[in-house]
Amino acid sequence: MTKIASTAGPSSAVSLRLFGSVAEHGLAVVLPVCTLWFLLTGPHTVGNALLWTLPVWLFIAVDFLSPPDRRAPARDLPAWPFDGLLYLLAILQIANIVLMVVAASQLTWTGTENVILGVANLLAIRILVGTNSCCSCIAVAHELIHRRGTFPRLLGRCLLLTVCYEHFAVEHLRRHHRHVGTAADPATARFGETYAAYWRRTKLEQFRSAWALENARLGLQPGLRVSGKLLRHEVFLGATAEIALTVLILAHAGPAAAIIFLLQALAAVRLLEAVNYFQHWGLERRAGLPEPFDAWVTESWFSRHVFVGLARHSDHHRHGAKAYHRLDFCGRGPRLPYGYFGMALLAKSFNARFQRMARAELLRYSQPNLDTAMREAVSSSPVT
Repeated sequence: MTKIASTAGPSSAVSLRLFGSVAEHGLAVVLPVCTLWFLLTGPHTVGNALLWTLPVWLFIAVDFLSPPDRRAPARDLPAWPFDGLLYLLAILQIANIVLMVVAASQLTWTGTENVILGVANLLAIRILVGTNSCCSCIAVAHELIHRRGTFPRLLGRCLLLTVCYEHFAVEHLRRHHRHVGTAADPATARFGETYAAYWRRTKLEQFRSAWALENARLGLQPGLRVSGKLLRHEVFLGATAEIALTVLILAHAGPAAAIIFLLQALAAVRLLEAVNYFQHWGLERRAGLPEPFDAWVTESWFSRHVFVGLARHSDHHRHGAKAYHRLDFCGRGPRLPYGYFGMALLAKSFNARFQRMARAELLRYSQPNLDTAMREAVSSSPVT
């Protein structure tokens, strides 16, 4: 009896830790399930439609108040529950996009009352689905394209089609991870760059960069040239699929569905790029592999789990293939005062305040890549 109890004890402890860890990471399911329920029960009255956006505002508020999380991940837990969570989130994203298209197609636009009702429902969809498409679609796709298997990578790219950002797979893996923190990386925000300026620059630069990477891989000349090799050009195929998907929605579900599909994609991508913006803002990598101080650090427990491990960004850049639930906390970079929801709001809507905070933190933080010239620039340059 004693021997049985002694062997059962460690197994029970592992099971409890597995349950606790999966439950924490399961927070990522809350927003897509809320979105799913909203779409299944619509259309809604004006008041109810706007009330349904409350989960997004609660997520932002909770992220501002989130406790810190510096815990090391458990090394002995099986991977399958965490992989299963990724596939569940992928299924929920596809279901939400389909239901969103159906819901938009069922709205009527005759009469003032119906127009107001339709606009309110589309606004709620834009907020709910758009936010969810970043947290539970792009973040999941980001994890999947880093996996070594063919199926996870393909699924990740399919998810990116739902936000019209499929070229991100090429650009992120083959440019951003190799050149992060340098002028060669379009996704690294420069010191002093506002979010508005970064957004105007990065969205086109990233697409051009991804296109050029595929041209180079296939031996094609710069620009768009008719060639049989385009059938193996990942960015061309992705853009073609995005256009075809949009046209298909327009043809079968109507203009309202096509417009809201594009609007939710825009909302998701703008949130993603807000995250990209503050993750490396003002940091310059001199040489060699990325170090922990080449990314801004958040301790937010909430962001770590809702954004599928993305908040442990320093360790991700050092170990790109490491699964999200096994990423380590690294506190050697400059610190963000809030989690990713709070910082995205600050970067997009209160950018001058963000830059003052970032400058003060860079001055406080003693890091190898903040040399004397950079320190003087940080302290003397005006906030734009």
